[in-house]
Amino acid sequence: MKSKKLISLLALMLIAFMAMGSLASAESKIVLKPKVDAFALFVDTSPSMEEAYKATGNSKIVSGLNALKQLNNVIPNLGYQSALYAMPDFATYSPKATYNKGAIARGLNAAPTDLPFFQSTPMGTGFSDLDNTLSTWKGKLAVIFVSDGLSNVGRNPAAIINNMSQKYGDRFCLHTISVADTPQGISMMKRLASLTPCGVFVEASALSNKAVLDKFAQDVFYTTEEELIVEIVPVPVVVPVQEKIVFRNLNFGFDKFQITEEMEPSLVEAAAMLESFPNLKVMVGGHTDSTGAEAYNQGLSERRAKSVGDWMAANGVSADRIMIQGYGEMNPKYDNKTKEGRKLNRRVEIDVEE
Repeated sequence: MKSKKLISLLALMLIAFMAMGSLASAESKIVLKPKVDAFALFVDTSPSMEEAYKATGNSKIVSGLNALKQLNNVIPNLGYQSALYAMPDFATYSPKATYNKGAIARGLNAAPTDLPFFQSTPMGTGFSDLDNTLSTWKGKLAVIFVSDGLSNVGRNPAAIINNMSQKYGDRFCLHTISVADTPQGISMMKRLASLTPCGVFVEASALSNKAVLDKFAQDVFYTTEEELIVEIVPVPVVVPVQEKIVFRNLNFGFDKFQITEEMEPSLVEAAAMLESFPNLKVMVGGHTDSTGAEAYNQGLSERRAKSVGDWMAANGVSADRIMIQGYGEMNPKYDNKTKEGRKLNRRVEIDVEE
Protein backbone atom coordinates (compact mmCIF):
# COMPACT_ATOMS: atom_id res chain seq x y z
CA MET A 1 0.00 0.00 0.00
CA LYS A 2 1.14 3.50 -0.72
CA SER A 3 1.96 5.78 2.17
CA LYS A 4 -0.04 8.87 3.06
CA LYS A 5 2.90 10.90 1.80
CA LEU A 6 2.56 9.33 -1.65
CA ILE A 7 -1.17 9.97 -1.72
CA SER A 8 -0.65 13.61 -0.77
CA LEU A 9 2.02 13.89 -3.46
CA LEU A 10 -0.44 12.52 -6.01
CA ALA A 11 -2.98 15.10 -4.92
CA LEU A 12 -0.40 17.85 -5.33
CA MET A 13 0.63 16.63 -8.77
CA LEU A 14 -2.97 16.44 -9.96
CA ILE A 15 -3.52 19.99 -8.80
CA ALA A 16 -0.32 21.25 -10.37
CA PHE A 17 -0.79 19.51 -13.72
CA MET A 18 -4.52 20.10 -14.05
CA ALA A 19 -4.69 23.60 -12.57
CA MET A 20 -7.44 22.36 -10.29
CA GLY A 21 -6.57 24.17 -7.08
CA SER A 22 -8.77 24.64 -4.07
CA LEU A 23 -9.77 28.17 -5.03
CA ALA A 24 -12.46 28.89 -7.57
CA SER A 25 -13.98 32.25 -8.36
CA ALA A 26 -17.29 32.64 -10.15
CA GLU A 27 -18.74 35.59 -11.94
CA SER A 28 -21.50 36.06 -14.44
CA LYS A 29 -21.70 37.77 -17.78
CA ILE A 30 -24.67 38.87 -19.83
CA VAL A 31 -25.10 36.88 -23.04
CA LEU A 32 -27.35 38.03 -25.89
CA LYS A 33 -29.73 35.46 -27.38
CA PRO A 34 -31.65 36.14 -30.62
CA LYS A 35 -35.43 36.54 -30.35
CA VAL A 36 -35.93 36.02 -34.07
CA ASP A 37 -34.32 34.05 -36.86
CA ALA A 38 -34.90 36.65 -39.57
CA PHE A 39 -36.09 40.23 -39.96
CA ALA A 40 -37.16 42.56 -42.74
CA LEU A 41 -36.90 46.34 -42.71
CA PHE A 42 -39.90 47.65 -44.65
CA VAL A 43 -40.00 51.30 -45.73
CA ASP A 44 -42.96 53.31 -47.02
CA THR A 45 -41.87 55.40 -50.03
CA SER A 46 -45.29 56.75 -50.95
CA PRO A 47 -45.66 60.48 -51.84
CA SER A 48 -46.74 61.68 -48.40
CA MET A 49 -43.38 60.50 -47.03
CA GLU A 50 -41.70 63.46 -48.75
CA GLU A 51 -43.52 65.90 -46.47
CA ALA A 52 -41.66 67.48 -43.55
CA TYR A 53 -41.48 65.50 -40.32
CA LYS A 54 -42.12 67.58 -37.22
CA ALA A 55 -39.44 70.23 -36.69
CA THR A 56 -36.53 68.03 -37.72
CA GLY A 57 -35.79 69.89 -40.93
CA ASN A 58 -35.98 66.57 -42.76
CA SER A 59 -38.69 64.85 -44.73
CA LYS A 60 -40.50 61.86 -43.32
CA ILE A 61 -38.63 59.48 -45.60
CA VAL A 62 -35.23 60.90 -44.60
CA SER A 63 -36.18 60.82 -40.92
CA GLY A 64 -37.41 57.24 -41.26
CA LEU A 65 -34.26 56.09 -43.02
CA ASN A 66 -32.12 57.88 -40.43
CA ALA A 67 -34.01 56.04 -37.68
CA LEU A 68 -33.24 52.73 -39.38
CA LYS A 69 -29.58 53.72 -39.73
CA GLN A 70 -29.45 54.40 -35.99
CA LEU A 71 -31.11 51.06 -35.34
CA ASN A 72 -28.71 49.25 -37.68
CA ASN A 73 -25.81 50.54 -35.60
CA VAL A 74 -27.05 48.80 -32.43
CA ILE A 75 -28.40 45.51 -33.82
CA PRO A 76 -26.14 42.77 -32.43
CA ASN A 77 -24.76 40.30 -34.95
CA LEU A 78 -26.45 37.11 -33.76
CA GLY A 79 -26.70 35.24 -37.06
CA TYR A 80 -30.03 36.59 -38.25
CA GLN A 81 -31.20 36.56 -41.84
CA SER A 82 -32.15 40.08 -42.90
CA ALA A 83 -33.43 42.11 -45.83
CA LEU A 84 -34.55 45.64 -46.74
CA TYR A 85 -37.69 46.23 -48.81
CA ALA A 86 -39.81 49.22 -49.77
CA MET A 87 -43.43 49.85 -50.77
CA PRO A 88 -45.85 50.74 -52.41
CA ASP A 89 -44.02 49.51 -55.53
CA PHE A 90 -42.38 46.52 -53.86
CA ALA A 91 -38.62 46.93 -54.25
CA THR A 92 -35.60 45.21 -52.75
CA TYR A 93 -32.69 47.34 -51.51
CA SER A 94 -30.89 44.62 -49.59
CA PRO A 95 -31.76 41.01 -50.49
CA LYS A 96 -32.23 38.35 -47.85
CA ALA A 97 -28.86 37.20 -46.49
CA THR A 98 -27.07 36.67 -43.21
CA TYR A 99 -27.28 39.97 -41.36
CA ASN A 100 -24.43 42.33 -42.15
CA LYS A 101 -24.41 45.94 -40.93
CA GLY A 102 -22.55 47.13 -44.01
CA ALA A 103 -24.99 45.49 -46.43
CA ILE A 104 -28.01 46.97 -44.65
CA ALA A 105 -26.31 50.39 -44.49
CA ARG A 106 -25.70 50.31 -48.24
CA GLY A 107 -29.32 49.37 -48.83
CA LEU A 108 -30.55 52.25 -46.65
CA ASN A 109 -28.31 54.67 -48.55
CA ALA A 110 -29.72 53.36 -51.84
CA ALA A 111 -33.36 53.81 -50.82
CA PRO A 112 -35.04 56.76 -52.60
CA THR A 113 -35.57 60.09 -50.85
CA ASP A 114 -36.98 61.97 -53.88
CA LEU A 115 -40.44 60.50 -54.13
CA PRO A 116 -43.06 60.77 -56.92
CA PHE A 117 -46.04 63.06 -56.54
CA PHE A 118 -49.69 62.24 -57.17
CA GLN A 119 -49.32 58.57 -56.50
CA SER A 120 -51.71 56.60 -54.31
CA THR A 121 -50.66 54.81 -51.14
CA PRO A 122 -51.90 51.18 -51.29
CA MET A 123 -50.38 50.09 -47.97
CA GLY A 124 -52.44 46.90 -47.94
CA THR A 125 -51.00 45.91 -51.32
CA GLY A 126 -47.50 46.58 -49.99
CA PHE A 127 -48.04 44.17 -47.11
CA SER A 128 -49.55 41.57 -49.46
CA ASP A 129 -46.36 41.74 -51.54
CA LEU A 130 -44.27 41.46 -48.40
CA ASP A 131 -46.30 38.44 -47.27
CA ASN A 132 -45.54 36.67 -50.55
CA THR A 133 -41.84 37.17 -49.88
CA LEU A 134 -41.92 36.15 -46.21
CA SER A 135 -43.88 32.98 -46.97
CA THR A 136 -40.63 31.17 -47.83
CA TRP A 137 -38.80 32.34 -44.70
CA LYS A 138 -38.23 29.93 -41.83
CA GLY A 139 -38.27 30.39 -38.08
CA LYS A 140 -39.36 33.43 -36.12
CA LEU A 141 -39.81 36.59 -38.19
CA ALA A 142 -39.82 40.29 -37.38
CA VAL A 143 -40.88 43.13 -39.68
CA ILE A 144 -39.87 46.70 -38.82
CA PHE A 145 -42.18 49.01 -40.75
CA VAL A 146 -41.39 52.71 -41.26
CA SER A 147 -44.31 54.87 -42.38
CA ASP A 148 -46.51 57.89 -41.69
CA GLY A 149 -49.48 55.53 -41.44
CA LEU A 150 -51.44 56.98 -44.38
CA SER A 151 -53.26 54.56 -46.67
CA ASN A 152 -55.76 55.80 -49.22
CA VAL A 153 -56.45 53.01 -51.67
CA GLY A 154 -56.90 49.24 -51.75
CA ARG A 155 -57.48 46.84 -48.89
CA ASN A 156 -57.18 47.93 -45.31
CA PRO A 157 -53.60 47.07 -44.25
CA ALA A 158 -54.89 45.99 -40.81
CA ALA A 159 -56.84 43.19 -42.50
CA ILE A 160 -53.68 42.02 -44.28
CA ILE A 161 -51.68 42.08 -41.04
CA ASN A 162 -54.43 40.12 -39.30
CA ASN A 163 -54.22 37.47 -42.02
CA MET A 164 -50.44 37.34 -41.68
CA SER A 165 -50.72 37.02 -37.92
CA GLN A 166 -53.07 34.07 -38.29
CA LYS A 167 -50.89 32.53 -40.99
CA TYR A 168 -47.56 32.75 -39.13
CA GLY A 169 -48.86 32.58 -35.55
CA ASP A 170 -46.32 33.37 -32.86
CA ARG A 171 -43.55 33.20 -35.48
CA PHE A 172 -44.43 36.73 -36.64
CA CYS A 173 -43.94 40.13 -34.99
CA LEU A 174 -44.71 43.49 -36.62
CA HIS A 175 -42.98 46.55 -35.17
CA THR A 176 -43.63 50.10 -36.35
CA ILE A 177 -41.41 53.17 -36.46
CA SER A 178 -43.73 56.12 -36.94
CA VAL A 179 -43.07 59.33 -38.85
CA ALA A 180 -46.78 60.16 -38.70
CA ASP A 181 -47.84 63.76 -38.16
CA THR A 182 -51.61 63.29 -38.07
CA PRO A 183 -53.84 61.61 -35.47
CA GLN A 184 -55.06 59.25 -38.19
CA GLY A 185 -51.52 58.22 -39.13
CA ILE A 186 -50.36 57.79 -35.53
CA SER A 187 -53.46 55.72 -34.75
CA MET A 188 -52.81 53.49 -37.76
CA MET A 189 -49.16 52.87 -36.83
CA LYS A 190 -50.07 52.01 -33.25
CA ARG A 191 -52.86 49.73 -34.41
CA LEU A 192 -50.63 47.84 -36.84
CA ALA A 193 -48.08 47.17 -34.09
CA SER A 194 -50.84 45.92 -31.79
CA LEU A 195 -52.07 43.32 -34.28
CA THR A 196 -49.25 40.94 -33.32
CA PRO A 197 -48.84 40.19 -29.59
CA CYS A 198 -45.14 41.05 -29.67
CA GLY A 199 -45.44 44.25 -31.74
CA VAL A 200 -43.71 47.44 -30.56
CA PHE A 201 -44.55 51.02 -31.61
CA VAL A 202 -42.02 53.85 -31.42
CA GLU A 203 -41.75 57.38 -32.78
CA ALA A 204 -38.81 57.84 -35.15
CA SER A 205 -37.81 61.03 -33.34
CA ALA A 206 -37.60 59.14 -30.02
CA LEU A 207 -34.87 56.85 -31.36
CA SER A 208 -32.37 59.71 -31.15
CA ASN A 209 -32.45 58.96 -27.41
CA LYS A 210 -29.87 56.20 -26.83
CA ALA A 211 -31.87 54.56 -24.05
CA VAL A 212 -35.00 54.41 -26.22
CA LEU A 213 -32.98 53.09 -29.17
CA ASP A 214 -31.34 50.35 -27.11
CA LYS A 215 -34.64 49.30 -25.56
CA PHE A 216 -36.33 49.11 -28.97
CA ALA A 217 -33.46 47.01 -30.33
CA GLN A 218 -33.73 44.62 -27.39
CA ASP A 219 -37.52 44.44 -27.63
CA VAL A 220 -37.25 43.48 -31.28
CA PHE A 221 -34.07 41.47 -31.70
CA TYR A 222 -32.70 39.81 -28.59
CA THR A 223 -33.04 38.75 -24.99
CA THR A 224 -30.36 38.82 -22.33
CA GLU A 225 -29.32 35.83 -20.27
CA GLU A 226 -26.97 35.64 -17.33
CA GLU A 227 -24.27 33.01 -17.84
CA LEU A 228 -22.02 31.76 -15.07
CA ILE A 229 -18.25 31.74 -15.60
CA VAL A 230 -16.16 29.73 -13.14
CA GLU A 231 -12.46 30.52 -13.06
CA ILE A 232 -10.16 27.94 -11.49
CA VAL A 233 -7.16 29.41 -9.69
CA PRO A 234 -4.28 26.93 -9.29
CA VAL A 235 -2.94 26.75 -5.72
CA PRO A 236 0.19 24.59 -5.47
CA VAL A 237 -0.31 23.23 -1.95
CA VAL A 238 -0.34 19.70 -0.58
CA VAL A 239 -3.86 18.40 -0.01
CA PRO A 240 -4.26 16.22 3.11
CA VAL A 241 -5.11 12.59 2.37
CA GLN A 242 -8.59 12.76 3.88
CA GLU A 243 -9.69 15.55 1.54
CA LYS A 244 -11.16 14.90 -1.87
CA ILE A 245 -9.56 16.00 -5.07
CA VAL A 246 -12.39 17.90 -6.75
CA PHE A 247 -12.39 18.30 -10.49
CA ARG A 248 -14.08 21.67 -10.25
CA ASN A 249 -14.51 22.11 -13.95
CA LEU A 250 -16.49 18.86 -14.22
CA ASN A 251 -19.75 20.77 -13.85
CA PHE A 252 -22.70 19.52 -15.81
CA GLY A 253 -25.50 21.42 -17.50
CA PHE A 254 -29.02 21.25 -16.17
CA ASP A 255 -30.31 17.67 -16.38
CA LYS A 256 -27.13 16.61 -18.25
CA PHE A 257 -24.75 13.74 -17.53
CA GLN A 258 -22.76 13.34 -20.76
CA ILE A 259 -19.04 14.08 -20.94
CA THR A 260 -18.40 17.23 -22.99
CA GLU A 261 -15.37 18.25 -25.03
CA GLU A 262 -14.54 20.90 -22.43
CA MET A 263 -14.10 18.21 -19.77
CA GLU A 264 -11.82 15.93 -21.78
CA PRO A 265 -8.46 17.76 -21.40
CA SER A 266 -8.75 17.56 -17.60
CA LEU A 267 -9.80 13.92 -17.71
CA VAL A 268 -6.94 13.00 -20.05
CA GLU A 269 -4.37 14.39 -17.63
CA ALA A 270 -6.11 12.78 -14.65
CA ALA A 271 -6.12 9.36 -16.34
CA ALA A 272 -2.47 9.71 -17.30
CA MET A 273 -1.51 10.65 -13.74
CA LEU A 274 -3.49 7.81 -12.17
CA GLU A 275 -1.77 5.30 -14.46
CA SER A 276 1.46 6.12 -12.62
CA PHE A 277 -0.04 4.89 -9.34
CA PRO A 278 -1.78 1.60 -10.23
CA ASN A 279 -2.47 0.56 -6.60
CA LEU A 280 -4.70 3.53 -5.77
CA LYS A 281 -8.45 3.27 -5.84
CA VAL A 282 -10.60 6.02 -7.33
CA MET A 283 -14.00 6.96 -5.93
CA VAL A 284 -16.11 8.91 -8.45
CA GLY A 285 -19.00 10.70 -6.77
CA GLY A 286 -21.85 12.39 -8.65
CA HIS A 287 -23.97 15.23 -7.32
CA THR A 288 -26.94 17.36 -8.40
CA ASP A 289 -28.59 20.58 -7.38
CA SER A 290 -31.95 20.53 -5.60
CA THR A 291 -34.10 21.14 -8.67
CA GLY A 292 -36.54 18.31 -9.32
CA ALA A 293 -37.60 15.22 -7.40
CA GLU A 294 -35.15 13.64 -4.96
CA ALA A 295 -35.46 10.19 -6.54
CA TYR A 296 -34.80 11.58 -10.01
CA ASN A 297 -31.76 13.52 -8.77
CA GLN A 298 -30.36 10.35 -7.19
CA GLY A 299 -30.47 8.60 -10.55
CA LEU A 300 -29.05 11.65 -12.35
CA SER A 301 -26.09 11.83 -9.93
CA GLU A 302 -25.37 8.14 -10.54
CA ARG A 303 -25.45 8.69 -14.31
CA ARG A 304 -23.01 11.59 -13.96
CA ALA A 305 -20.62 9.53 -11.85
CA LYS A 306 -20.91 6.60 -14.25
CA SER A 307 -20.14 8.83 -17.26
CA VAL A 308 -16.88 9.96 -15.66
CA GLY A 309 -16.02 6.45 -14.46
CA ASP A 310 -16.75 4.93 -17.87
CA TRP A 311 -14.61 7.57 -19.56
CA MET A 312 -11.67 6.86 -17.25
CA ALA A 313 -12.04 3.08 -17.71
CA ALA A 314 -12.00 3.56 -21.49
CA ASN A 315 -8.90 5.75 -21.27
CA GLY A 316 -6.32 3.77 -19.31
CA VAL A 317 -7.63 3.46 -15.73
CA SER A 318 -8.49 -0.13 -14.85
CA ALA A 319 -12.21 -0.55 -14.25
CA ASP A 320 -11.60 -2.57 -11.06
CA ARG A 321 -9.94 0.49 -9.52
CA ILE A 322 -12.97 2.72 -10.08
CA MET A 323 -15.85 2.92 -7.64
CA ILE A 324 -19.03 4.80 -8.57
CA GLN A 325 -21.34 6.54 -6.13
CA GLY A 326 -24.28 8.88 -6.63
CA TYR A 327 -25.21 11.26 -3.84
CA GLY A 328 -28.16 12.97 -5.50
CA GLU A 329 -28.92 16.36 -3.97
CA MET A 330 -27.89 15.33 -0.45
CA ASN A 331 -24.39 16.88 -0.32
CA PRO A 332 -24.61 20.43 -1.69
CA LYS A 333 -21.47 22.54 -1.35
CA TYR A 334 -23.09 25.73 -2.55
CA ASP A 335 -26.35 27.57 -2.04
CA ASN A 336 -29.10 25.95 -4.12
CA LYS A 337 -31.16 29.13 -3.81
CA THR A 338 -28.87 30.91 -6.29
CA LYS A 339 -28.24 30.20 -9.97
CA GLU A 340 -24.49 30.18 -9.35
CA GLY A 341 -24.82 27.75 -6.46
CA ARG A 342 -26.98 25.35 -8.43
CA LYS A 343 -24.48 25.46 -11.30
CA LEU A 344 -21.58 24.52 -9.01
CA ASN A 345 -23.57 21.77 -7.26
CA ARG A 346 -24.06 19.94 -10.59
CA ARG A 347 -20.64 18.33 -10.21
CA VAL A 348 -18.53 15.19 -10.05
CA GLU A 349 -15.86 14.75 -7.36
CA ILE A 350 -12.99 12.26 -7.47
CA ASP A 351 -11.58 10.89 -4.22
CA VAL A 352 -8.19 9.16 -4.44
CA GLU A 353 -7.91 6.42 -1.83
CA GLU A 354 -5.24 3.95 -0.72
